[in-house]
Amino acid sequence: MILARIDGHATSSVGHPSLKGQKIVLCTPINEHGDAIGAPFGALDPIGGGLHARVFITTDGSWSQNTLHDETSPIRNQVMGIID
Repeated sequence: MILARIDGHATSSVGHPSLKGQKIVLCTPINEHGDAIGAPFGALDPIGGGLHARVFITTDGSWSQNTLHDETSPIRNQVMGIID
């Protein structure tokens, strides 16, 4: 699991069919103080985290593929929870 902050969203005109209609957010890894500690990455967001929300990210690709019901989906990262 990775602690991260949502910094935006991604839009694509062409993509894998399993991602059609899915929300992909841009996340920056952060430490416990909220400071950025790594490069931004994309993640599937089925729970609807908002801009600048602190979230937990799973990097288990099979979990994300199960969420989409598609074993061929290329997505690896997924928002698992929003931190209040």
